[in-house]
Amino acid sequence: MKRAIAWLLALTLLCASTALADPQLILRSGSRGSEVIRLQTALRDLGLYTKALDGVYGRGTVAAVRAYQRQNGLKADGVAGPLTLAKLYAGSETEQTETETETVQTETETETAPQYTELRSGSRGSAVTKLQKALKKLGLYAKALDGVYGRGTEAAVRSFQQRQKLPVTGTADSATQAALYAAAEAAQTQSPIHTPGTLRLGDSGDAVAQLQTKLRYVGWFTGAVSGTFDADTRAAVIAFQQAKRLEADGVAGKKTLSALDKACDAARQAAGGLPDEAVAFLNALAVRSGTACGTVQISRDGQTILSWSFGGVSNSTCFRIASVTKWVTAIGLMTLVDQGKLDLDRDVSEYLPFVVRNPAWPDTAITARMLLSHTSSLSPDAQEYHPNWAKIGVNGYDPLFDEAVQPGTRYAYADYNGALFGCLIEAITGESVQTYLDRAVFKPLGLTAAYTPRLLPSGTATKDLLDTKGRVAISVAADRNRAFSLQADPIGNNGYTVGKLYINAASLTRLAQMMLGGGELDGVRILKPETVALMEADQPGLAESKYGLSTVRHGQFARGVWYGHQGRYSGLTSNIYYQRETGLTLALVMDGYDFQLEDNIVMPAVNLLKNMETLEALCAGAKE
Repeated sequence: MKRAIAWLLALTLLCASTALADPQLILRSGSRGSEVIRLQTALRDLGLYTKALDGVYGRGTVAAVRAYQRQNGLKADGVAGPLTLAKLYAGSETEQTETETETVQTETETETAPQYTELRSGSRGSAVTKLQKALKKLGLYAKALDGVYGRGTEAAVRSFQQRQKLPVTGTADSATQAALYAAAEAAQTQSPIHTPGTLRLGDSGDAVAQLQTKLRYVGWFTGAVSGTFDADTRAAVIAFQQAKRLEADGVAGKKTLSALDKACDAARQAAGGLPDEAVAFLNALAVRSGTACGTVQISRDGQTILSWSFGGVSNSTCFRIASVTKWVTAIGLMTLVDQGKLDLDRDVSEYLPFVVRNPAWPDTAITARMLLSHTSSLSPDAQEYHPNWAKIGVNGYDPLFDEAVQPGTRYAYADYNGALFGCLIEAITGESVQTYLDRAVFKPLGLTAAYTPRLLPSGTATKDLLDTKGRVAISVAADRNRAFSLQADPIGNNGYTVGKLYINAASLTRLAQMMLGGGELDGVRILKPETVALMEADQPGLAESKYGLSTVRHGQFARGVWYGHQGRYSGLTSNIYYQRETGLTLALVMDGYDFQLEDNIVMPAVNLLKNMETLEALCAGAKE
């Protein structure tokens, strides 16, 4: 009886004011929408909630509700039922024992949340217009509010889902719409900013939303644009201030805002018309890696869909490209296979002016197929690219081989395999590797590439190879002054084919497009289709390898296998990949980067490959 009376009194209180919550409303962990924002706002006003007004009932909201309940003698279960909401919104005490009545409600009531009709590609009408308006408020949709769920709308939905860590489907299901409308409403929430001309922790409103939007655009803030200056926003401001050598106090004052505007202008200039969300992603990629400069180029079916650079370089800047040199040189070597001048399974010693043998396995021939697949037993630790071959295995002189491994029986990536690519080219052709690659690959495809910068065309932009702190590790000037012979010298020149090629992202992209074309690009054939397929395939009779023939294979990403190569040296990383299933290519060069890896791939490349579909959709939507 007491419980019934208490419930009736509670209902009377709840209905006494139109400002109070719906008596049937219960908010709990997992709830989403505008009512959650209202709850978060009320808790924030009491100093109990300091996170973003995101409309998501997460751990921070649960903790704040529990704190409020403890302060007001309610059952501290973190569930915002009718009595908790009534007390919170009314700001007055009730005469009932709320612990008892709250217990009844949490046992019997069920959560209610807004339900929305699913919207997808092809949907039309006012619901789509409403969706587009919300996306526009968050800066994700820049096209007309036409009520048509086209590619631009789908791309914007994908971006929002990715930002909110929802399933990235491009379809606006009920959960996506609830989160979207909550975020859009939060972005409009305004409150007075207590210090004129500055923004700081606890402030909210349009000015904070603009600050967050700008910080996102230049890559320093990756959270939702909520309009609330929370701890994540302050951390982003501090990081930006440190990068710009400003006082890192976490307060966005005149100097900070001015520097941010300049950074946005520079980023916008570098964006080349890319959609803002794509630019924000790319800038965040650069900021998170801490790299000094870099360039990204993505193409599909031979057409560039994204070209972006930062740090004073472009896709035409030539870098000393590290181990991607091996892949480029291997393409040149495989042209000799097509011409019948190189047998992949013949002892390479029969081509070279020296004998290549693992001293522990003198009767096992080492072949070009082994070199190209990194199964030759050459040691990953070998650093000497100009050994005295006559002394190999004599009196302990053995700097090259892993003598515990029989050639062909184990995969181990070793730089010296790539050194021998150049030896073979020069020994077979009688030309320097530069002269032959110029004739067989570079000039036919219109590439800018050279094994020494002195042979690059006059006026070619170049960049020094930097260390992980952004300092010069190997200068272009020093490389230009090093000796390089344009005469065939299989011993003297071989170190250049390990990692010393200078080439740009645009030229690497053309090579990847040629491989996608089965060895042909723009009517120019470089390799036979079967040779390209062979480079991508497992090699018969040898140990399992990550490489076909100097071509790595990554099958862990969406939509198919990515083929290509990676380079890493000092602070430079380079990646060139292509995917047959989609016709996509990715060329990435970053300089002055402290490597972080996932599955032995640098994280910037991993993030690009994981987000390739979204980036592609964003760029396609911007062109609609």
